[in-house]
Amino acid sequence: MAEMFTEKSRNPLTSNRSGAFILPKEILAYRQPTICRLANKNCYGKKSMIDRAARDEVITAFEAYLDDQITAFEFDDRLQDISSEDRTVNEVVHAAWFHYDDCTDHKVHLSKPEWDYFQRLLLILRSDAELSSSEEKRWSWDHALAWFALVGFIGIAMIAGWGWHLLLWAIPFGIISVLISVYRRRQEPDPRPDEIACVPFDSFAQIRQFRQVIPEFVKRRYRREIGQRTIRGKAEESFNWAFSHCYWILCGPIVLLFQGFPSSVDHTWKLTKP
Repeated sequence: MAEMFTEKSRNPLTSNRSGAFILPKEILAYRQPTICRLANKNCYGKKSMIDRAARDEVITAFEAYLDDQITAFEFDDRLQDISSEDRTVNEVVHAAWFHYDDCTDHKVHLSKPEWDYFQRLLLILRSDAELSSSEEKRWSWDHALAWFALVGFIGIAMIAGWGWHLLLWAIPFGIISVLISVYRRRQEPDPRPDEIACVPFDSFAQIRQFRQVIPEFVKRRYRREIGQRTIRGKAEESFNWAFSHCYWILCGPIVLLFQGFPSSVDHTWKLTKP
């Protein structure tokens, strides 16, 4: 019988993921690293297992990235080349994906809370604990609004005919899509300080317990220059923000399709030890 250690919010840290284009959260949820899609298809529902070789590969990639031996592109390539049915490996790879940019190559760029978060993931990888995830879905009026707006756009397209003129008709529906996304983000509760400091563990005492079991683990010291680095300039960030939102508004009906499906309201992690 496995001993359950914790069940907490999946990642209360604010993601620093900064791609060339801003993706709506509803679409970003469907854009996962290959290893995580394989995990969802092949791993879940099966008997738990520990793939020590795969965990060591992930640890090596993490340490090389954190020590500036490799950049984000190579870090991403190394992680995606790892094939494993170990849930913990897949969860850690998925978690890391939100904290680097795979559109512009760069050295490690993490805030202090993110750095500490990576150290805790390394601690779990060195242990025999298993990390798995679950989520709850929500259906509410904003989902109905998304599909109602999509049906309205389709109705206009059928009346006006298909053509470039539909881009003008798409603008108001794109604005509706953006407003739905803003509303959903504002409904998300702010994480507590202890969640940020401990996730995916339940408490500092639990972290100390793991460190006692794994005395060889050494937490890497945060280097101030890491947080001072930039991936792209402010002007480029502003341009990308404006361009992405314009693109979003013009493609709003497509986003509305995704926004109509039930959305996740509670991502949780379960940390268990055999």
